[in-house]
Amino acid sequence: MDLQPILQRLRDELADLQLREIEEAPGLDAAMRASRATPAIYVLPLSERGQGLDHTGDTDQIEHRLFGVLQAVDVMSPTGTPGVVDLATLRRSVKQALIGFVADDSMGEPVLFVGGELVQFEGNGRLWWSDEFGFSGYYDRSNP
Repeated sequence: MDLQPILQRLRDELADLQLREIEEAPGLDAAMRASRATPAIYVLPLSERGQGLDHTGDTDQIEHRLFGVLQAVDVMSPTGTPGVVDLATLRRSVKQALIGFVADDSMGEPVLFVGGELVQFEGNGRLWWSDEFGFSGYYDRSNP
């Protein structure tokens, strides 16, 4: 799954939040091991499901793509500290940047919010939250 359009959209739209990182990660464990500073965002591919089209068969398909936006924040930072982003603000900003964004021009389908959940809350005050988003794309065997 090509996550570059998602990453670029987040980098462009969230520039004013002064995040330490907005990066792609191959998985949850890799993102959580790599993170050293907060606030940060990691975009992870979660799943792809193909669906054949009646008029072309199974070789040209609609792909339903699911990705996660893993968000790390430090909840122990004093409120009002410049540059410190709380989880509610970060989640709202991510949703604002992604919901309705067309990540795959071949389909024109917008990104939709699927759900979110707490991943981990560490004793040092670092909180990990994952929001999931989905969109559909088109796979054409003749143009991989």
